[in-house]
Amino acid sequence: MQKGDFIEISYTGKIKENGSIFDKGDVIIALGRNMILPPLEKYLLEMNVGERKNVNVSPEEAFGKRNENLIKTIPLSEFKKHNTNPYPGMIISADNMQGRVLSINGGRVTVDFNHPLAGKYLNYDIEIKRKIEDKEEKIRAILEYFSKSKLGKIEIKEIDKKIEIIVPPILNPLVKKLVSNEIFEIFDFDEVKFSEVFERKK
Repeated sequence: MQKGDFIEISYTGKIKENGSIFDKGDVIIALGRNMILPPLEKYLLEMNVGERKNVNVSPEEAFGKRNENLIKTIPLSEFKKHNTNPYPGMIISADNMQGRVLSINGGRVTVDFNHPLAGKYLNYDIEIKRKIEDKEEKIRAILEYFSKSKLGKIEIKEIDKKIEIIVPPILNPLVKKLVSNEIFEIFDFDEVKFSEVFERKK
């Protein structure tokens, strides 16, 4: 494989110490576009279609070491201001970070803002299923990567160096901007237009 190739991979990610699966699936990625952990991409670039490998990834290569400074204590009153009742295990967002509530004690809430996999040694089983050549399938893969969701019906119209992408009304402006930038860098288009379709409820 080479940087710039679009490939469909099948993967299973496990926490090495106990073998528990934290993620698995089939996904289309573009190599060299930061769509996957760098150590995994390094192995994928050495592989061929149909090949399968088992890869170990250290915390430093994956989601970093645990940082005790990212464990914060927040007054319970701050949650009450937002009509929120925290509980252990609850996922919250604050200061553009996502954290998990560890405990509630004496009017104080302890929240861990480390990535859930920080400090973990990981193991991945990866396989290259096929190489993607179809342009529309590549663009759909970019859309789904940045929107972090599986999209339903979309339509792509190409005229000269302009492209129109007809999508359901679910993409926010930031996603459209990121997708447009990616399309400009990968393909030879001068203009990207998004059109949203609203359908009457049956």
